[in-house]
Amino acid sequence: MGPSLLLILLVLVQTAGRNQNYGFQSHSVSRCLFNSTELKDSWYIYSCIYNKVEFLRFDSNIGLYVGYTSFGMRQANKLNNNPVALSRRRAQKEAFCHHNSGVLYRNVLNRSVAPSVTLSSVAPPAGGHPTMLTCSVYGFFPKQIRVTWRRDGQEVISDVTSTAELPDGAWLYQIHSSLEFRPRKVKGQNQNQDTFRTRTWIGPEPGLV
Repeated sequence: MGPSLLLILLVLVQTAGRNQNYGFQSHSVSRCLFNSTELKDSWYIYSCIYNKVEFLRFDSNIGLYVGYTSFGMRQANKLNNNPVALSRRRAQKEAFCHHNSGVLYRNVLNRSVAPSVTLSSVAPPAGGHPTMLTCSVYGFFPKQIRVTWRRDGQEVISDVTSTAELPDGAWLYQIHSSLEFRPRKVKGQNQNQDTFRTRTWIGPEPGLV
């Protein structure tokens, strides 16, 4: 499977007093972004937020705390001059990111789910407008997939519109592709020459429908 950018988000909420407008006044967020199981490809960010304003952040790419308010800058200076606290926070990149990226790759990212495909057509009421064919592909994983239209064995490029891959939830995706189409008549007969077929999902490589 090719590289992908994922976000693991862990939210730790700490109550700092009651507030009818915000509920919680302060909380901290640990985030890990990665595109492989290698530690060098991980980025760990720890943020401290008060009343929806981030005042302090640790960034593993910098290796230090950064303050965004006067209070946050004082806290950053104090923590950056505390070798024990700084060492513990730096170690979270390996403890938090490296561990969880391995779990996700083993249990989720190296697996594939075949899609279900629905082909439908909408004929115009009158006026010589083309028929609209729509191919709807549901419930597939991974996200990478390619939907193509073919006529007489040749890929059709013009008059095709497609959506992006849309999340279904639970790691699954859907995509829809439409083609403006004018059926060809069989000479001397009152029937269409064109028929429609769908190709089967090929996984775990990027899907082809």
